[in-house]
Amino acid sequence: MLIATPNYAANILRFPDQSVGSISICPEESAVYGEQGFDESGRNRWQVLGPAAGEVEIPEGFVVRLEISHVEANNLDWLSELPNSLISDIRTKNVSLGDDGFRRLTRFTSLRHLSVANGGISSEIASDLPRLSNLQYLSLRSNEQLSDDAMAAIAALPHLQSIGLDHTAVTDAGLETLSRSSSLQAIDAGSTQVTDSGIANLASLGNLRTLNLYAGDPEFRGDAPNPSISDVGLAHLKQFPNLEELDVTGAEITGSGLERLAVDCPKLRRLVVSHCALSTDDLRHIGLFKQLEQFQCYGTVFDDSVVKQLGSLTNLRQLVGDLQVSNEGVMALSALPSLEELKLSGKCDDLCMASVAAMPSLRDFTLTHTRITNEGFALLADNAKLEHVQITGNQVTTRCIETLATMPNLRRLGLMAVEPRADGEPIWKSLETLAPSLSDLWLFGCPSLDKADFAKLAQFRDLKTLRIEGGRAITDEDVKHLKQLNELDYLELTSTVITDEGLTELMKRPALRRLRINSLATEKGLEALARASSIRHVTIGSPNLTDEIVQRVHDRHPQMATIRRTEILLRDSPVSRAKDNADKFWRMGTESERVKLNALEGETAPKLAVTDWLNRHQSLDLAELHGRVVLIEFWGTWCGPCRRQMPKVRGLHEKYAEHGLVIVGLHSTKAAEKANEYIAANDISWAIGLDDKKQTSTAYAVPHWPSFYLVDRNGVLRIANPSMDDLEAAVVALLDE
Repeated sequence: MLIATPNYAANILRFPDQSVGSISICPEESAVYGEQGFDESGRNRWQVLGPAAGEVEIPEGFVVRLEISHVEANNLDWLSELPNSLISDIRTKNVSLGDDGFRRLTRFTSLRHLSVANGGISSEIASDLPRLSNLQYLSLRSNEQLSDDAMAAIAALPHLQSIGLDHTAVTDAGLETLSRSSSLQAIDAGSTQVTDSGIANLASLGNLRTLNLYAGDPEFRGDAPNPSISDVGLAHLKQFPNLEELDVTGAEITGSGLERLAVDCPKLRRLVVSHCALSTDDLRHIGLFKQLEQFQCYGTVFDDSVVKQLGSLTNLRQLVGDLQVSNEGVMALSALPSLEELKLSGKCDDLCMASVAAMPSLRDFTLTHTRITNEGFALLADNAKLEHVQITGNQVTTRCIETLATMPNLRRLGLMAVEPRADGEPIWKSLETLAPSLSDLWLFGCPSLDKADFAKLAQFRDLKTLRIEGGRAITDEDVKHLKQLNELDYLELTSTVITDEGLTELMKRPALRRLRINSLATEKGLEALARASSIRHVTIGSPNLTDEIVQRVHDRHPQMATIRRTEILLRDSPVSRAKDNADKFWRMGTESERVKLNALEGETAPKLAVTDWLNRHQSLDLAELHGRVVLIEFWGTWCGPCRRQMPKVRGLHEKYAEHGLVIVGLHSTKAAEKANEYIAANDISWAIGLDDKKQTSTAYAVPHWPSFYLVDRNGVLRIANPSMDDLEAAVVALLDE
């Protein structure tokens, strides 16, 4: 694709025949460099032109962004054929350039932006950096051998405004060296060994506007290097009166530190203090940051007492964190004239929705496990401001589609764990009414799209992102309905049984670049997928693929940026086939879980160690059941999924008991005191025993509750933990033997 420009000559870039990445272009006078995180002004100015392969024509007056995604350091000779003046932005990620490869990039002395992430470079690049005298933005993240030794060369770059050093070996001494820069305005030193002293060392950077000292959630970051920042470090920030953005996630700061920061840095527009062990009471100081536009704090609950202190934040656009407010708190938030993003969870109900509807600037709205119902959500009907809605849990059902269809500017929609309609209408009634406006659709753990529902997706002609996770297994016939989605860029289908034929259908989407899918694909199908003209990133699960096959295909198609194998899922749960292909039934469990489960199959079923049989007077031994098919269920009254599966278990008992099926339920000793009451209340007539000190669940390698095991008429454990979708068919197959 070329961008038409009047009466301009074109430049030709020459690349290897196999793509080394992708090309984007932008009019030279409009090019904006950097990540455009807080400032989004340059986000849409760069337009993807296509793959960097063969001869690529660049219109006169345009500059080039080259993203190198798949090339070896010893195969960069083609770089010398590219004109120096035309390339202003180069980005690599997970490409092992090494110091020699980095040196080749520095021949582009006109570069304004250079990003080399996880490139295997060290501080030896210092001698090459002076050639990049026009550089404004430099990111060297995830290069663990890059140390303080390179900081003097970076500080000497005359026009450098932003430096990315996260996940490197930079210390406080390196920041002191960086402070010699005459132009730096932004530093990202997250996941490094910087301390409070490092902030003090930056004293001479009086024009610093952005500082990232991200340390992550202490619960998950392990022993990796991370900044160690406290109130002492925040106090040093008074030397930066023009600071606009600050991220100190995981810092050891207090409410007093926040209070002082509000005075010392009055121009702060973006503040991130997630996982800082702040109390709810500490968050009330946020109301002191008068210029604040974005605030993020996960790990501390926002309640009504906090949001009532925010009334003076007239510029606040984004409030993100553990927001658990009542209707009164939502009313307080509705007084914020600039608020664009709101995520509600907790105890608010339908009464708060009038306040939500009245928010003058709200564009992004998320509901997570609130008490809001369809009736409350209906108060947002005809809302012309909302562009993104996400509903997770709550008491809203798929009837909400009727309300969503009235929002004229809705572009992105996510529905997670939404229940079916309660009025007897089809589950996804009116789904197709969303088609004209949506560009992104994400359905997770919702009521399954049946074949008729899936067919409605053919009308979503402008969809760029489609994610369907869980639910009914999608087939080759289903994916044929996606053939009209010519704008689709990202597709994720986690619960599918499509074959190579279905993959061939998907690869015809002309704009599809990223695909994440579970399937029954073979090496032949993956090979065809890798030859697709547009697809560059594939994550695929299949019982027919191994790591060796995936690597072999990737080696043959270096133009593919990534091909990764994952565990195959059905209904959003890992599954596998029989270890010896003796049957067609799916098994539950991850690859590691299946090692023990597979070893049980084909062997005599382990004995049942039971302390007490709850609804029978005599003990039960599997040896007594020879000649019958036995279904063993591990369950508990405390287990919600176990209770939800009980009607299906009852149905199998009623339908097949007279044909030779015996069901044995083994209840955990956890909450055993409630088991008798549950058995009586639900009239359970098949044998229920208590697992003695988890002896039986251990012998059966139970990975989770509920888990099911099928023993044949000869006492052999044939299927360990079959998929619920295949459970009845497996029962019938063993009964028919």
